[in-house]
Amino acid sequence: MRKNSNPSAAPTTLRDKVCLVTGGAQGIGLAVTRTLARHGATVHVAEISPDSLEKAASVLENAGLGPRVTFHHVDVSDREAYERCIADVHASTGRLDVLVNNAAFTQWRDVTDMSTEDALLTMRTGYDAMVWAVKAALPLMNAAGGGHIVNMGSAAGVVFVKGPSAAYAATKAAINAYTQILAGELARTPVHVMLVRPGTVGGTEFFSRHVPSQRMPRIADFMPVSTPQQIADALIDGLLHRREIVDTPGYLPAMYRAYALAPRTLRTLTALGGPARRNYAAPAPRPTADHPSPGPQAGNAAPSGLAYRVMNKIGPARWAGAVMRTAMVPLDLTLQKKTTGRLSVGRGLGIDSLLLHTTGARTGQPRSTPLFYVAHKDGHAVIGSNFGLAHHPAWTTNLIKHPHATVTTAGRRTPVHARLVEGPEREEIWNKILTLSAGYQTYSDRSGRTLRIFHLEPAPPGA
Repeated sequence: MRKNSNPSAAPTTLRDKVCLVTGGAQGIGLAVTRTLARHGATVHVAEISPDSLEKAASVLENAGLGPRVTFHHVDVSDREAYERCIADVHASTGRLDVLVNNAAFTQWRDVTDMSTEDALLTMRTGYDAMVWAVKAALPLMNAAGGGHIVNMGSAAGVVFVKGPSAAYAATKAAINAYTQILAGELARTPVHVMLVRPGTVGGTEFFSRHVPSQRMPRIADFMPVSTPQQIADALIDGLLHRREIVDTPGYLPAMYRAYALAPRTLRTLTALGGPARRNYAAPAPRPTADHPSPGPQAGNAAPSGLAYRVMNKIGPARWAGAVMRTAMVPLDLTLQKKTTGRLSVGRGLGIDSLLLHTTGARTGQPRSTPLFYVAHKDGHAVIGSNFGLAHHPAWTTNLIKHPHATVTTAGRRTPVHARLVEGPEREEIWNKILTLSAGYQTYSDRSGRTLRIFHLEPAPPGA
């Protein structure tokens, strides 16, 4: 998350700030409205749906926040009506401190199935309305000595894969570009501009009414799903710290880099396994202290389904190894760091994964590496395949010089002692690894070296 070049103007509180949230009576918008009100702000909600307005009013009243929220029945795709709403908010309060452009039209259909009118309405509701609002609010904020403009983008506006409607992705891409250039233009002014780009958000009308869950690719089932409240909390944190861009969940920047490096490959990967099977209309379950993600098991069963196809059909290819090194490994590293090992690319595919923390052999600096593992005795066995490259990966050299390390998995960080395995024990582990994926044999043959295998044994107390 990047900060604005003028952080000294960051607010220390949102109390008594006047805010306008479009689409603020449902989904992410309602969570933002509620969270702003809880922070002591006065919130005006612009919403097209009378039913949503009524339900939101009841929810906020029951939460004791009703007096802080004013509702406006307005269609933001109607320029005159939307500009009048902004003027009315300013006239009634004398100020407008925070503008959140969140409204969206969310029909997801293929181009051949989507009417021209709906495609244009998607852009008009998301992009055009944002432009009208910025032009109307910016003079008011400048005259008042400052303010905040928040535009709701999406990961769909950065990574273009099959699933989202072309019109929706184009709208979010336009919001992305407009907001970042606007932020640059206003960087030295008292007006703060912020772009929020959520990934998949479950448990809202987005999926329950407007978008079938099957529009999502199968691989999305294995990635973190946010709640509206998590997006709202990230947005508020961005306001308080004057951030320019808020991406949530935290793995998204790595995914953006992967797509920038190899867009065709990422599109191929997302096409594997067919459509999603998860019901995204339901809130995503989250790991808890009572039900943590699984740790090391007594034995590893061979993965199946999508995981097996990825590992055995795509993984051994040279081009796939390049993609994994430059894209999937950084993605997995970010994901495991953000979730303390509770979530990972491998685990999502049914493969046990860990985050190994070593000490650099040459630099002495801490290093972290995401790895697949197989359970062995009372610890983990890991292999230095390096995707079939001729040289050993750096983490194996680190372990030889500094065998004391730590692993993070399932929310726990555990000290371990690394032991290079040889002889019959190596053969035993090697057979387990081939059960995980026969592609490791291809890596071994291609590399022309003996792949290093380590047993990561739990370190005794005080070691």
